[in-house]
Amino acid sequence: MKSYYINEKCIGCTLCAKICPVGAISGELKQRHKVDTDLCIRCGACGRVCAKEAVEDENGNLAARLPKRSEWPKPCIDTDKCAGCSVCVELCPNDCLKITAPAFHGDIRTVAELCEDNNCIACGRCAANCPIDAITMLSPGQTVEDIRGKEKRKGNTMSKLWCRTFQAVMKFGHYFMGYHMPDYIEGPGSIAKLADMVKDKGLNNVLVVTDKTLLGLGLLDTMLDSMDKKGISYTIFNDIEVNPTSDDVEAGLEAYKTNGCKAIVAFGGGAPMDCAKAIGARVVRPRRKVDKLQGLLKVMKKIPPFFAVPTTSGTGSETTVAAVITDSATHHKASINDPHLIPNYAVLDPALTKGLPPFVTATTGMDALCHAVESYTNWTYCTKLEKQLSRDAVKLIHDNLLAAYRDGSDMEARQNMQRASFFAGRSFTRGCVGYVHAVGHTLGGLYGVPHGLAMATILPHVMRQFGSAAHKRLAELAEVCGIEGRSNEEKALKFIEWIEQLKRAMDLPVGVDCIKTQDIPQIISWAKAEANPLYPTPVVWGDEDFKRLLRTISA
Repeated sequence: MKSYYINEKCIGCTLCAKICPVGAISGELKQRHKVDTDLCIRCGACGRVCAKEAVEDENGNLAARLPKRSEWPKPCIDTDKCAGCSVCVELCPNDCLKITAPAFHGDIRTVAELCEDNNCIACGRCAANCPIDAITMLSPGQTVEDIRGKEKRKGNTMSKLWCRTFQAVMKFGHYFMGYHMPDYIEGPGSIAKLADMVKDKGLNNVLVVTDKTLLGLGLLDTMLDSMDKKGISYTIFNDIEVNPTSDDVEAGLEAYKTNGCKAIVAFGGGAPMDCAKAIGARVVRPRRKVDKLQGLLKVMKKIPPFFAVPTTSGTGSETTVAAVITDSATHHKASINDPHLIPNYAVLDPALTKGLPPFVTATTGMDALCHAVESYTNWTYCTKLEKQLSRDAVKLIHDNLLAAYRDGSDMEARQNMQRASFFAGRSFTRGCVGYVHAVGHTLGGLYGVPHGLAMATILPHVMRQFGSAAHKRLAELAEVCGIEGRSNEEKALKFIEWIEQLKRAMDLPVGVDCIKTQDIPQIISWAKAEANPLYPTPVVWGDEDFKRLLRTISA
């Protein structure tokens, strides 16, 4: 392997040995030092501090000297390009880089960032090895525009080209991701049949992951009673934080192993689902702690048989690839994303959602609608399955959401909404969401706007702003709902009007009044970082498009 070496000019000052991040340089004080060629990573830090021009490369060229650390270049990460693959994080010899936390539950759009600026030795390994050229080494006073001026002048055209190229590659990659549709049972009281499902799989010992509130309300009683009758042993693990932590996962793993469990039942909302998925990942990856599983495709092994029992109708967690976990030591929140985390089986029992308040019914239902509409209008990643699931979900929501909102005891409407959430969740797992979610997540983070409410507020505005680019897909959804028109444009606009009418019927607002002018650049930055280039939206938006939307929803 190529490496630097130290010539006869060395006076043995030891500066190079002290700064070498991998301990490749050795030698006594006032004696010539030497480089271990097997360890050298060619970071160049030794040459930058050497005052005697004693460091050369394999061709005899002197390493450039920059005695002042303030003059050393630093990595600049293009968050619009970064795919969060963690190659740079793994290669950084001084642990200066990290992967950011996901912006929302299920988010797979995380990026790298420089977290320890003072430790950076300007080795450039991150920039040299970035597979998509998202990192540039900048000297003090330089800007990305200085380095990539030509690209900058191309503006949105290059951005759109990059997004569409990335999406074309992702479309191909999706065929190898191993997505599957969970088997499911449904109907009022279907939770009692879960024991039969477990028994039929030859399983007799399960870990039940839930939360203390649901357990206290008695929602698990029917399921547990049926397991007792079938002779199925179970261990209840409910010591879970609102945002599940790595300690929760390790405790759950210990409960799984200690009690000889062979399968996992996740009962509840996002927290139990996420914790249960992470426990499953740790079972098959016993040598990898949670922080080593966070990111994209770090599990890559079949987890134990997984049964999901959702108690809401909107998130679709029972069909997704993600588990968001907070590191207990560092408080870093990040997502484990792997198709192997998609549950094998689901139970859609509407009786478990009977007690949901009307507002929660409305906003979670609109969240499901947003999943279906965004996945369908994105189109690029979807196969025939995802497209049909989106159509089915939209039809079910069109026919049942208002009924479930007006009468929470309407089991048929509740059942259909659970089915709609399930279908929409599976659709967007592959098809992705879009700018409604990208902007909505920023409103939740900055102002605490409930997720479903943000989705309901923004959805019609984004679809209308897409214009003709979305008319064909929206018209197809309109036809599914029996909405007629003389052209695709007319049907699309009538579909958007239906969404707005539905919102008014459920007393949901047209816009928001929380957006502060000084926050708009941050909102746009976060939204672009989440959406571009991953989400295959009908139109690729730039800053001005986001500003237009923010003005519209604030009016």
